[in-house]
Amino acid sequence: MEKIIIIGGRGTAIVIADQICDARKRFNASIEVLGLALDDLSGGDSISGYQILCGIKDLYQKYGIYDDVKFLYSLYRPDCMDERTKILYDLNIPFEKFTNFIHPSVMLAKSAILGVGNVFLANVVVNCNAVIGNFNTVNSGTLLGHDIKIGDNNYFAGQVCVGSGLEIGDKNFFGLNTSIRNGISIGNSNIVGMSSNITKSVTDHKVLYGNPAVIKPQLNHIMR
Repeated sequence: MEKIIIIGGRGTAIVIADQICDARKRFNASIEVLGLALDDLSGGDSISGYQILCGIKDLYQKYGIYDDVKFLYSLYRPDCMDERTKILYDLNIPFEKFTNFIHPSVMLAKSAILGVGNVFLANVVVNCNAVIGNFNTVNSGTLLGHDIKIGDNNYFAGQVCVGSGLEIGDKNFFGLNTSIRNGISIGNSNIVGMSSNITKSVTDHKVLYGNPAVIKPQLNHIMR
C-alpha cells in the first residue's frame, strides 16, 4: 500500500486527496492518503477531514525514512507559479520520494513518457508519444494530444484541450476549458485565462486570454 502525503492545503490538494480515496474505494487501488504537509494552521489541524501532519520543511525529516510513504506537491497558484515552484525545489527533497498519481479512469497511452510528481485526475486522456516532465498537475477531463512535449511544474485546470505536436515549457497555468492549437509552442511562466483559445505561439511571462487568446501586457503586474 502506497501512502501519500500531499504538500498543500485547501483547493487542489483536497481534490487530489479525494480522488485518491475514490481510486481506492471504487477501483481497489493500493493507495491511501496519509495526510497533508502545510505550514498554515489557522484553520485548525485538519482540512476537509485530512490531518495536517507537519510543516512542509519538516516533511522529509519526519517521513523520508519510510519507503512506503511518497509525496505529491500541490501549492500552485496562477499569479505566483515561479514563487511556488521555488518553494518545492528549496525543500531539497530527493525526486525518488515523489510519486505519480494517475487516477484509474485516466487513459494513458503506453508510449507516453512521464517524469515524477505528476498528478492526473479522473478522465484525463494522455495520447501516444506524449513526453511529460515533473510535477505537473492535470485536472479532470483534460486532453493531452499526441506527440507533445510538456516541461515541469505546469498546472492544467479542468477540461483543457492540448493539441498535438506542440511544446509547452515550465511553470505555466492554463485556466478552465483552455484550448491550445496543434503545432505551436508555449514558453515558461505564462497565465492563460479560462476558456481561452491559443492559436499562436507564446514566449515567456505573459498573461493572455480570449478567443483567440490575446496577450494583455497591462495585466503583467498580477504575476509574482
